[in-house]
Amino acid sequence: MPNDKAKPRKPKRRLRDIPSDLILRNARLRHWYGKRLFKTIKKSRKKGRRLAGNLAAIERQLRPLPPAKQERVLQQILDREATSRKVEASREMRRAAWRAERQGTRGKGARPGLAPGQRRRVQ
Repeated sequence: MPNDKAKPRKPKRRLRDIPSDLILRNARLRHWYGKRLFKTIKKSRKKGRRLAGNLAAIERQLRPLPPAKQERVLQQILDREATSRKVEASREMRRAAWRAERQGTRGKGARPGLAPGQRRRVQ
């Protein structure tokens, strides 16, 4: 019988996530990718092809806009995605630091966790 108390494994990063992370970090690559993505959406719309789930959602957001503004809005969506990934990482770091601070006993002999009546800080 294998060890039942084994640590749960972290989900592995998918191979597809690595290029997208690199593209979203670099502004020039993000701009190039946005133009390429817009071109793909236009061609598929013209030929009547179906788009993948995420692209179809983006296309639905862009459809009501005038053609001149669609590419600009797509660039803004990509920029927002890039900044949200940065914020998400820093939020995770803040939470991890808060947990480490909370669990530290600092020689007081207290168990980890909040003291009675103490409220958790809102982040």
